[in-house]
Amino acid sequence: MSKSWMFLLLLLASSLSAQKKMSLEVELAADCELENLQLFQWTGTQVEPFSAMEVSATKSAKRYIYSGELEEGNYYLGTSLNQMRPLYLGNEKKVVLTGGCEDINAYTVQKSKTNQAFVVMLDSIREQSASFFALISAYKQNMNDPKALADLDKQLEALDFRRKSYYLDLKKEQPELAKIVGLYTYLSFQNNKSSAEQREGDYLAQTYFQFTDLSDGTFKRIPFFYEAIKSYATNVSRVGLSVEEVQNYLDKTLDAVGQESPHHQSALLGVAFGLLSAQQKELFVQYAERYQKIHGGKSEVLDNFIQQQIIKVRGAAPIGGLAPDFEVATPEGEMLKLSDLRGKVVLVDFWASWCGPCRRENPNVRKVYEQYKDQGFEILGVSLDNNRDRWLNAIEKDQLTWHHVSDLKGWSSAPAKLYGVRGIPFTLLLDAEGRVLAKNLRGPALEAKLAEIFEKK
Repeated sequence: MSKSWMFLLLLLASSLSAQKKMSLEVELAADCELENLQLFQWTGTQVEPFSAMEVSATKSAKRYIYSGELEEGNYYLGTSLNQMRPLYLGNEKKVVLTGGCEDINAYTVQKSKTNQAFVVMLDSIREQSASFFALISAYKQNMNDPKALADLDKQLEALDFRRKSYYLDLKKEQPELAKIVGLYTYLSFQNNKSSAEQREGDYLAQTYFQFTDLSDGTFKRIPFFYEAIKSYATNVSRVGLSVEEVQNYLDKTLDAVGQESPHHQSALLGVAFGLLSAQQKELFVQYAERYQKIHGGKSEVLDNFIQQQIIKVRGAAPIGGLAPDFEVATPEGEMLKLSDLRGKVVLVDFWASWCGPCRRENPNVRKVYEQYKDQGFEILGVSLDNNRDRWLNAIEKDQLTWHHVSDLKGWSSAPAKLYGVRGIPFTLLLDAEGRVLAKNLRGPALEAKLAEIFEKK
């Protein structure tokens, strides 16, 4: 057998072993009329529906059953995204819950050692985290009281011991849950710094995940991972480190995750939004744009939300920045991307048939188009119309012979939202690489800029 075939077989075997056959049963009262009870899954960045539950009824009970292959990790049982409870599934053959009817969070886990421990774990994480933050807050309030600080040091030391012991014990008994606890087992700087000279920022950045294997692919199915990475990015950027130091530590963390890992998307998203929470705007844009480059296209909802946040932070397409790409239908029904026009100087012209100033400007735009179209100049008209006939009639009447696109959604136009358009006409002049040269040039100003560009050639 060739090495390539052996590799493929090993790859197939590993992918199959990642999923396990298991069943989930929910036993409720016979008269329960609970609708749409189903499983939801964590996909690394959001919760999505996973599977409906089969229903079987007897005189004494009604059972909702799922049976199939599952990857190990966090799932949710519920009737909607607003009404569900977390479960940890995929490492046991069968999990059984019983309850009344509508209060899903009150269902009792009957046959799952993991999920019984999972409930205890959630309570423990909440209690230990609350205790830690209370002690740190008290520490900051008593910086000038040596006696109080000495007492707080002892309390922090005792809490450190309890947190670490809980993690180590759980690692032996429930290693799958210990992965989650490890994300939250941060020990106090006051009692664990390596030297008197060590800065708190360096300590935090270096030890935050000391009990976590960041490369563990199971984290794709564990939402706590995203939250922990987000919290890490927020905290690292608030402890007195320089921007360069923050970036260095964040990059090391992402390298430990690995770009090819199934949870890299979750990690990079967590870093970006952790920086946004900390008001680290420039760094947020940097990591958000890295996310777009690596993981853009995997979730339209996330892509749009991230782009909106970038626009809020930096403004739409700053001068010198790369213009965000979009794809919209032409009058002929074909899809055209802005990036399809790369290699030419492009005027992106947001307009509409009902816009008087736009229509009055069209003769000036037509004039410069005729003058420079053979020298590498192109125009993309992006209409904010919502009536196709009016849009096409305006193109014909004004003799606009360049490229046109519109999704016919008016002010809800996707490109307009992408660029933060608040009024029209609105234009951007792009260079051959798609970078913004200027905005809102009209009449003589547009003529002068184009003359400057094409006289250099």
